[in-house]
Amino acid sequence: MAVLQKILSNPTDLDFVKQLTTENFTYVSLNYDNPELKQVMPWAGTTEGTEGLVQTFIDVNRYWTVNDFQIQDSFENEGAAAIFGTFTYTSSTLGKTVTSPFAVLARGANGKLSYVQFMEDTFATVRSFRESGEYHIKANPDGSETDI
Repeated sequence: MAVLQKILSNPTDLDFVKQLTTENFTYVSLNYDNPELKQVMPWAGTTEGTEGLVQTFIDVNRYWTVNDFQIQDSFENEGAAAIFGTFTYTSSTLGKTVTSPFAVLARGANGKLSYVQFMEDTFATVRSFRESGEYHIKANPDGSETDI
């Protein structure tokens, strides 16, 4: 947990973050592999190497203004930690503000992280870029439909 919080103190400095990650570091952002989401959020998916984690923080700060980021809880055991919280972002392109919960799973040993997985309400964050159009949703097995 302490290593993850240390990274969060300066997440866009590659040399700094590399000191806190292993050579075989893996970062999973939002999903394992989703080409459609990657078109909207280029950092989405699985990357090998610390560069993927650092680039995500660089891109997030380009795509949004981070209005608020709060850690609400955390758990830790010998080889892993998890943190949970909320953030509020305003998109740079449209000025739309969204709030999302987030969860981070981190694994490592000997003061270095080997794996980080970040999850959020991706539907909300993608909507911060939605300029126009509707989704016609047929999710409910009872047959009801909705437009969003």
